[in-house]
Amino acid sequence: MSPVASSKRKRVGKSTEACFRLIYRSRSLLSADPEQGREGLADLLRVSRANNAEHGLTGALVLYEYRQRFAQVLEGSEVEVMGLFEKIKADQRHDNVQIHQADAAPVRLFSRWAMAMVLEHREPDRPLMATTDGLKEAAPWRVSAEQEVVLNELRDLTRGYGRAY
Repeated sequence: MSPVASSKRKRVGKSTEACFRLIYRSRSLLSADPEQGREGLADLLRVSRANNAEHGLTGALVLYEYRQRFAQVLEGSEVEVMGLFEKIKADQRHDNVQIHQADAAPVRLFSRWAMAMVLEHREPDRPLMATTDGLKEAAPWRVSAEQEVVLNELRDLTRGYGRAY
């Protein structure tokens, strides 16, 4: 890799270094048509992965199809996370954006995560990846106890538990 190319990408921090974590939820405005909705998700994933890698951001995005809700955790420097969140709030693919948590975290939990789709009735999560042919299921992942705590928070947020939405 040339020095110019390598200088354009920020390095993602090690999972042991401190970071800023933001968790939010919103209502998806992606098409309810299954084919168009999957195309929209594939585009969202492709663009997000490239942008997040460039800015040293990591996290997970959960979509609960039944109620058309997103929940996302973002990790990285506070400046980068909040900068991205400003863009996220203006994104026309969702509305009703609500912050659930935004503060320092002792470690990065999702350093290798991009997106998961959560289905109704607590069915297994399906990791998704964007390919040139659209959205495809990825190989299942291993989940640490710490990741599971945050993923359960995201699942509950997308299902609307505990709050009017």
